[in-house]
Amino acid sequence: MLAFIRTAVRSLEERTSSLLSVLGAFSAVGLVAMMLLTVADATGRRFFLSPIYGSYEGVSFLLSLTFFFSLCYCTARKGHFAIDVATSHLPPRVRQYIVIIMYLLSALLLWLLASQLVVLAMKIKATNLTGAQFTFLPVYTLVLVGAFCAVMTGWGFLVQFISLLVKAMERNGQVLKGNK
Repeated sequence: MLAFIRTAVRSLEERTSSLLSVLGAFSAVGLVAMMLLTVADATGRRFFLSPIYGSYEGVSFLLSLTFFFSLCYCTARKGHFAIDVATSHLPPRVRQYIVIIMYLLSALLLWLLASQLVVLAMKIKATNLTGAQFTFLPVYTLVLVGAFCAVMTGWGFLVQFISLLVKAMERNGQVLKGNK
């Protein structure tokens, strides 16, 4: 039974990682677009005395999208950093359970953030707020993209939580078998 669960969790982990990596690719596209827009704007200002209309706002929008999509990529690569000054002196099993609990708390906090971002997006939508120079782009759509990325990052943390939980169960099962 545990072998079936391990296989299912591994498959879920691979699919989630692939999905989050695809979302992370949007981050790379946004970063390249920001660089190109900034270079074109600086070149236009310097040599043609003609800046690109709305470039500052465009870079700001792209930055917010790049940030949220990069969270997905970082979760897919398990690239979040940990500062273990407080836990480095604890026994390995205690540290393992702390990490497991932190993955679950991270998922829950990201889903709470996502729900609050959706509430914020609906408030912004009610005001019909658009960009100052990009009047065709409603601001609430950017907030909804952030909420989506927060949900997906939370999903990635939940899958990592389940994976670590299954591994902990396996280790405990091996310890119990070894004692018999």
